[in-house]
Amino acid sequence: MTERDEVLSLLDELARLLEGSRATSIEAETADFSLRVTRGDTGRPAEPARERDAVAEPDKLQRVHATTVGIFSSAKEWHKGDDVSRGTVLGAIQSLGHMADITAPADGRIEEILVAAGAPVEYGQPLFAITIA
Repeated sequence: MTERDEVLSLLDELARLLEGSRATSIEAETADFSLRVTRGDTGRPAEPARERDAVAEPDKLQRVHATTVGIFSSAKEWHKGDDVSRGTVLGAIQSLGHMADITAPADGRIEEILVAAGAPVEYGQPLFAITIA
């Protein structure tokens, strides 16, 4: 099975899972890519297709992942749209009395905050999504 076939198979499986639930979207992430399947009847009016959508541009969205297991502490109250610079401390994960800083991998803007302060996190869990500038 080729990589393309595996991705298409995963998309089909995500669509089936979404069909049988009340959720409007479902997302899966691997080390190589992330997929999001959204149900068409989300209750929001459909956006008209734009000409630029005909040629898909690669997404410049990068996820910041937990580097260890522990409790996440945010460096400050982050909001969608906040600008960050490479190396900006976004927060830290406390594990066995040690604090591991979580930093922005590049200059950009916070697109999504995926974990609340004080929440337990697993190794590799996405914490933030940043649109790279």
